[in-house]
Amino acid sequence: MSRPLMKHPAPAPPASSPADQDTRRLILTKAAELFLVKGYKGVSMKELAEAVRVTSGALYYHFPKGKEDLFTTMIQTVFLDEGVAGIDQILATAQDVRERLTVLTSALLALPLDERLSTLLRDARENLKDPDHQLVILSLLDRIKRHVTGLFQAAHEAGEIRSDLPVNVLVGLYMGMLRGAKGLSEAHRAASVVSVLFDGIANREHPPPP
Repeated sequence: MSRPLMKHPAPAPPASSPADQDTRRLILTKAAELFLVKGYKGVSMKELAEAVRVTSGALYYHFPKGKEDLFTTMIQTVFLDEGVAGIDQILATAQDVRERLTVLTSALLALPLDERLSTLLRDARENLKDPDHQLVILSLLDRIKRHVTGLFQAAHEAGEIRSDLPVNVLVGLYMGMLRGAKGLSEAHRAASVVSVLFDGIANREHPPPP
């Protein structure tokens, strides 16, 4: 005998009151924290409801299509709309490639560009069933890479960086440095990454032996 399908509350209109907006924002923020720690499969709607201190009904009020809907909305809102979308405006104020790269690095380091995000996105891509939701994941990775590639490509064409270094190699080196930057001092993290990339790692106070 088959078990009856579990019914969720009927879809509600988009949140409009300040209280609804605050609750929705809290859900997305807490969801980002939990998903990064536990992965996509490791987080349940019940756990999210308990973390935000709302009922399951309230959670489905904001995200009537369930966990996939909540997850992709979180990626779109927290990482894309807030984390990546404003980078172009910030970069427009920078004067040269070093300043542009420092600004870009600061913005990207505000995102968790380490193994947690890589693991989360890989986990999600294996479990999301809606093709449109898969595209949201790919869009996040693509937009980050396009920002980085565009910066290096423009600097390469302007003669601001060495012409013998392929842009795709520089992009790979830079992205690896971002993932490893979590051990650096938070106050100077972006400047340290850019300094290593531009100035190298040699201690210039100690010249090489003759």
